[in-house]
Amino acid sequence: MKVMILGAGKRGLRLAQHLAEESNDVVIIDTKEKLTRAAMDKIDCIAFPGSGTSLEDLSDAGTDSADAFVALTGDDEVNLVACALASHEFQVPLTIASIRNISYTGSSGTNSNLLGITHIVNTDYEIASDIYDEIERGLFSDIISLHDSKLVVYNLVVGDNPEFCNLPVIDLRAKVNTDCLIVAIYRDGESLIPSGDTMVLPGDTISLVMKPEDSQKAVKITGRPRIKPQKIVIVGATTATKLLLGMFPPNERGKFAVIDRDEAVCEEFAREFPEALIINGDIADEDILEDEGLDSYDLLVSTTSNDELNIIIASYCKQIGFDYSIAVVRSNNNYTKLARHMGIDSIVSSQEVTVDSITRYLHGTNVASVHSLFDAKIEVFEYMLGVKSKALAKKLRQFNMKGRGLIAGVTKPSGVTLIPNGEYRLEAGDILVLIVRQEKAVSVMRMFE
Repeated sequence: MKVMILGAGKRGLRLAQHLAEESNDVVIIDTKEKLTRAAMDKIDCIAFPGSGTSLEDLSDAGTDSADAFVALTGDDEVNLVACALASHEFQVPLTIASIRNISYTGSSGTNSNLLGITHIVNTDYEIASDIYDEIERGLFSDIISLHDSKLVVYNLVVGDNPEFCNLPVIDLRAKVNTDCLIVAIYRDGESLIPSGDTMVLPGDTISLVMKPEDSQKAVKITGRPRIKPQKIVIVGATTATKLLLGMFPPNERGKFAVIDRDEAVCEEFAREFPEALIINGDIADEDILEDEGLDSYDLLVSTTSNDELNIIIASYCKQIGFDYSIAVVRSNNNYTKLARHMGIDSIVSSQEVTVDSITRYLHGTNVASVHSLFDAKIEVFEYMLGVKSKALAKKLRQFNMKGRGLIAGVTKPSGVTLIPNGEYRLEAGDILVLIVRQEKAVSVMRMFE
């Protein structure tokens, strides 16, 4: 698949790297020649200096032979125009534009009819959706909530508990004593998809696929309960915050308090969300916590536009009594690693949620969601089997997944969810949870087309 990416910024490079590692042909366009040279130094791609709104530049870059065109510059209008040109002038079948201004998309975060563009991705909407899932599913260490499947993925650090270390995967699964599957292991910077006899060692991070109602069994490994927060403080009256509040019905917004330093913005939020507590002030002022009764809240979410501030606030509030904290990171993904050492429970990366959303569209309409594990070396796909899939009526043991991945779960059209064995026979409408090595993703998808 040939994918054109407009914009060699951090999001563009992250997507380019992701697609290149899946063995796609990647072409990057950017107005700054310095960035295009840097892109070719870092990634297996071709990069052209040029404008996304110039027909001549787009033609020189080979847009007429592209399978997909993704616009990721920081300018909404440039992204829209570039995608429209790619679609109408070069007949690119799949166009995706990243848009920040929600006036183009509304509260749904998408508008597939705008200028004939196939998909619109709004980063703030993706951030809000990710936080919403964490709140609704319950907080846990590195939980991945899937879109359509009722299964969830937990990334758990085993630690040095002798009861759960130095055991083969098959024995550890028996000790957890629930219907689950250990689908990936991260060890010393390396990731692997284990077999039954793979040993689990002290310090390993393991990924388990299981049903949400069985999550308490995972506490045996981590010692951390999974809770659904009842009272939530959000620091930053941002667009992401507005979209997040809009995802909850009015009768549930009373559990939210929003703090922001901008008085005018607070007044706007108070008019739009009268059920929530809107506070004009600074979270660092401990008097606010006491005066407004916020010291009884159990979750803090920091969504400001400043990454460093979000990290500091999330860490500080854990130290002064909040049970859980979430920080949004928009620019510096290195903070996701730092957060583990600062007591922060979850980092929502704008780059990662945007790339996951775009990747889902690039993999076709049968893919409901894509999530990355362990620095994107392993991917989690939700794949719905269509009525014309060549995989229908086959048993799972008939698929050669060795070295490429595994089928970790199935949600049937009736809503029944199961961890299948090799004898399970695939049916139309089944939603498969596929765990695949990133470089093998394309070959695995072809098994089910």
